[in-house]
Amino acid sequence: MILKLKEGFDNVLFGCSMDFIEKKIGKPDKIYEDEEENKKYQYNKQKLTLTFYKEAGFRLAYIQTSNEKMEILGKKIIGEDIDAVLDFFESKNIEDFKYEDYDSFETYTNEDNWLVLNVEYGVVDEVEIGVIINDNDEYEWKY
Repeated sequence: MILKLKEGFDNVLFGCSMDFIEKKIGKPDKIYEDEEENKKYQYNKQKLTLTFYKEAGFRLAYIQTSNEKMEILGKKIIGEDIDAVLDFFESKNIEDFKYEDYDSFETYTNEDNWLVLNVEYGVVDEVEIGVIINDNDEYEWKY
């Protein structure tokens, strides 16, 4: 699995439909809704959750994964030390991560790329990417 910042993953782009996803990667193991009535597709084997925003006609808008084989910019980061991962992103000119401490875990968010690194025990255990919202409050769909 290759996550593409601002775009999606592999050949799946932000803005595609639930039908497209099911044809591309199959039926999810679990489907549920969040508190905003967005649809979530959970794929257990891939350790992947896809969120389709209700307000956008249920288009793919958010990706969460803890898949150890996932790569961003050619590097696997799940299971890696957060300091090494932040150094890697800095070497790719991706900086300005906002740090938040939630006691049992921490997050590092880069809003320019809508990238979130979830960290436990100093190690990245989940990555989230979302569709970019531009200065006009419009989604920058790729599909």
